[in-house]
Amino acid sequence: MALRKITVEENVYLYKSVTGFGGSTEIATFKITVFLENYKQTPLQINFITWEDAYAGNPLSTGVKLSKLSTKDEEVVNLNRPKYIREFILYGLKMGWNGQNRVEPIDGLKILTSLDYDVSCLHPKDGIIIAHGKEYPK
Repeated sequence: MALRKITVEENVYLYKSVTGFGGSTEIATFKITVFLENYKQTPLQINFITWEDAYAGNPLSTGVKLSKLSTKDEEVVNLNRPKYIREFILYGLKMGWNGQNRVEPIDGLKILTSLDYDVSCLHPKDGIIIAHGKEYPK
């Protein structure tokens, strides 16, 4: 995927997202990598470990309804939207990343929780296969 641009707090960042699989086919990954423009050696990496639907794909890439913890309002969350990339950059900056320093990869589900989302439906489930948005025992 080509790098996309976003401006946050007067700085230009480049980012990309990649989906893949974890150690088994029931575990999927969604990885966002953000670079401060001209600083590709010190990216902010955000990793999401979730499940994958054989029909619909990765829920964070295609969009998934998540409830706000405080209000119970539902919102369709699609991490390809710049709105979320901006939030992830702001989170990284708050945690000490400045675009020019190295930081450890961040657990993306923790970021979503800090943004008041209930992410319990995104955790991979042992003994369950997700297909067509439904759960089936293995």
